[in-house]
Amino acid sequence: MTTMRLISLIIGLALLSGCAFSVAPTDSEESTLSVVLSAYPTQLSAEDSSTAEVWATVLQGTNPVKDGTVVRFATTAGEITAEGSTLDGLAVAQLISPADGRPRRVAVVAQALTVRDTFDVDLIIQDSGF
Repeated sequence: MTTMRLISLIIGLALLSGCAFSVAPTDSEESTLSVVLSAYPTQLSAEDSSTAEVWATVLQGTNPVKDGTVVRFATTAGEITAEGSTLDGLAVAQLISPADGRPRRVAVVAQALTVRDTFDVDLIIQDSGF
C-alpha cells in the first residue's frame, strides 16, 4: 500500500470515528421525549383500498409536547400522510392500503425530532364465509 493511500485511510477512519450514527436524543430535553404509535383499525383489506387512522402520541416526560411539533410518518407498503403537527401531543396520519391483493404485515414509523416508534398493521384477505 502506498504511503498516500495509508494516510488517506487513516484520515478517513479518524473522520468516521467522530460521526454519530445513532438517532438517540442528543440533549437532556430530548432524552425525556417519547413517541407512541397506534392505529385503528389494525387490519386493512389487502384486496381493496381501505384506510386506517394512525396516531402518534408525543410526550415530553409526562406532558404533551408543544403544539406544532412536526411528526414524520413512513410505511413499508401503501400510502401514508408524510407529515403531521401535534395538537395536545397528538399527530394524526392516514394509512391507505395498496389494494394489490397481497396479504402481509406493514410497518408504520413515526418520528418526532430524534425519537421514533414503529407499529404493525396487517393487510388481510377477508374470508367470504362460503
